[in-house]
This record gives sequence, structure tokens and C-alpha cells, in this order.
Amino acid sequence: MISFYPGPSKIEPLVGEYMQEAIDSQLIEYNHRSPQFMEMMKSCIKVVKEKLNIPKNYHVLFASSATECWEISAQSFDANFIHIYNGAFGKKWANYNEHINKSVTHIAYSPQKRISLNKIKIDKKQKNIFCLTNCETSNTTKVHSKTIQKLRSRFPKSLIFVDATSAMSGVNINWRSADFWYASVQKCFGLPAGLSVMVCSPKLLKEMKQEDFHYNSLHSIYQNNLKFQTTHTPNILNIFLLKKVMENRAFISKVYDHLRKRGNRVKKELIRLGFTPLISSSQLQSETVIGVKCDPNDLQKIKEKALENGILLGNGYGPWKNNSFRIANFPAHSDNDFEHLISFLKSLKKGDKS
Repeated sequence: MISFYPGPSKIEPLVGEYMQEAIDSQLIEYNHRSPQFMEMMKSCIKVVKEKLNIPKNYHVLFASSATECWEISAQSFDANFIHIYNGAFGKKWANYNEHINKSVTHIAYSPQKRISLNKIKIDKKQKNIFCLTNCETSNTTKVHSKTIQKLRSRFPKSLIFVDATSAMSGVNINWRSADFWYASVQKCFGLPAGLSVMVCSPKLLKEMKQEDFHYNSLHSIYQNNLKFQTTHTPNILNIFLLKKVMENRAFISKVYDHLRKRGNRVKKELIRLGFTPLISSSQLQSETVIGVKCDPNDLQKIKEKALENGILLGNGYGPWKNNSFRIANFPAHSDNDFEHLISFLKSLKKGDKS
């Protein structure tokens, strides 16, 4: 079966071999303060920064999931959190933050429109943190990199946090445009779930709370990271798999160029076959998750027939649960995977005509 579900999704083809290598080497039997683990973690961070073109003075940290990153970031700063979102995951992040911080501002906008930065009014005397979702997986929109850069230029003293869960390792990110980027590995990294990657600017680490009261405070994670250690026993296997996958992955500029071109070809083919994009403007469509409108009466039939043909399509989400499906366009997917998908969709249309 080819999984086009937008996370967890298809894993990199060689992950099975890498897992066996981890077992044979006994690496996963060493503790997280051992020289063996520290050397492996050091190598992992090095190759992640190289392949994703992360600035040398930015730090790569690990946690268990993108959801845990909500808590880590929320409890590590005293500020007014300004959440700008157009979908379910951005809203969930904002709602969760309200459980920890008293000062949380919601700015919701339509998924069919751009963020209007001119309408954002803040008290510049306060310490403000802007929170955005780079790729809103629920509705398959993206925030253009230029928008984040403009936000940085307009509010240079503020920190910017970005949920990059369906973008990191698939999209060529301008890291300096924000201070805190986070993602889970079960999407564009092509790995099993259970690990998240955080990319932190020097400014962020300077302004975080200097406290270790929480077992996974950002300060504590960072202090351990300086020794290539973690606050607690981490997902050692997944860190090793991340290292191996990134060692064999092309540089992000090449990966992104391929995903973008392939995604555009697939979208054009879908339109040619009579399908309608969930997001009308191509400028707002994510490169890594493709949303397709679908008649509610046909949706279940399409998903069932897809499974019969070895294809797992992603469900719609939230308001689009019953009238759309989603297609992951991640680095682990091959061009042949998409040829099989398109052939299947063509067969559906032929069936309609007959």
C-alpha cells in the first residue's frame, strides 16, 4: 500500500535497513549520557543543519512531538502570544497556549485569503510573540515565506514561532525570518512518529526563561544539547534514523524544487480530470499537502476503491472532513507512486463515463 496520508505517511524506503543497523550496532542499548549516543547525536545535528541549510548559529533540539513543542514554547516565555491562523491546527495551538498563558490573542483569517499584516495592531511596549502555521495541514494552505519576512521586518523586536510540521525537510525554509521552528518527523522527514525537531535562533535562546522547573523546559533542553545530550532518555532509534535518512537525502534546495514541480504537475492533472482544488489560489496552496474537493456522496466510494488499488488517501479535516481528501507530497514518495495515483484517478473518471 502507498500511503498518501499527510502524516503519519510513507516512510523512507531504507528505514527498515537502518533500523536493523541500529540493532546490530547495539546503539539503542546505550544510555543517553554515553559517548556512543553523544557522538551519534552530534553527527545527526550536523547533517540536519547541512542538508536543511540551517544557519550555523541556530540550534537544533529534539522533543517527542510537535504537540509537545506547544507546551515547551508556551511555558518557556512570558509574553503576549499572538496566534495568526486559518485552520484547525493553528487554532488548536492557540487554544492550548491559553491553558498556560493568560495573554493570548487570536487572529483568524480565511484560508482562501492572504494574511493582512496591515490589520495587525499590537502594543509595542509589550513583549509579543507571533505564532504562525507554515503549512496548515487541515486545509492544505501555506504561509508564504515573504509574509513571514514582512512580519519580521514590521515587528523586529518580537519573536516569531512557526509550526513547520508539514514543511520542514520538504520546503526550503528561510530560517532567519523566524526564531522558533518545529516539526514532527512523520511527514517530510519520512520517519515513524515519536520525534520532533526544533530549530532555535540565538535571540530565542537569549530571551527564554532561565528555569529548569519543568522537566522539558527549553532552557534545560538547550543546556543538555550543548553536551549533545537530552533531558531524559529520548527516542534514540528515531534520532539514529533521522541521521541516516538525512545523510542519504539531497540538499533541501533540490528536494524542494522537485516537490514543488511534482506538486504542480499533479494539481494540473487533477484539474484536467475534473477535480477541484480545495484552495482556489495557487499562491496559497501548500506544496507538500494537496487538498481536493469531492462530492460527499462520492468520497467514501473513492477512498474504498483507492484502498483496493493499494492507495491510502488522506481524509478531509474539520469543516472539510466530508467533502474533500488530501494527498501528501513528501520526499519519501516516488514519482512512480504518483503515476500510480494518477492512473487510479483516471480509471475513476473512465468509470464515471461508462
